Amino acid sequence: MCVLYVQDLRKLVAPLLKSFQGEVRFLLNHEKNPVPALELSQQLQLKLQRMHNIDAGNQKLRETLEEYNKEFAEVKNQEVTIKTLKEKIREYEQSMRNQAENLALEKQQQIHKDYEEKERSVPIVLHLIFI
Repeated sequence: MCVLYVQDLRKLVAPLLKSFQGEVRFLLNHEKNPVPALELSQQLQLKLQRMHNIDAGNQKLRETLEEYNKEFAEVKNQEVTIKTLKEKIREYEQSMRNQAENLALEKQQQIHKDYEEKERSVPIVLHLIFI
């Protein structure tokens, strides 16, 4: 009786089992292999990581460029300051030359004036001496 019962059970379960096996076959045949999708996902993650690294590198380059631009502006300002100072030095030197020339001219005129006064006074002194 147990044997009949197992056989009856097999008869009842067999169509269900075949249906299940058919469904499994169908799913296996029609289901796509996940490996290519996983590989693509991994490649995309690597590209994304490289992009993040490149972006970080670009940010550092931007900061460095900004620092160079600031330094360049400072150097330009220093060049302008140096040019202005050189011009002031030239003006000062010219002023000093002019003052020296004027002073020399004044001294020369004073010497001539003193000489002329002495020349005028010499005949008077000579005249007084001989009188």
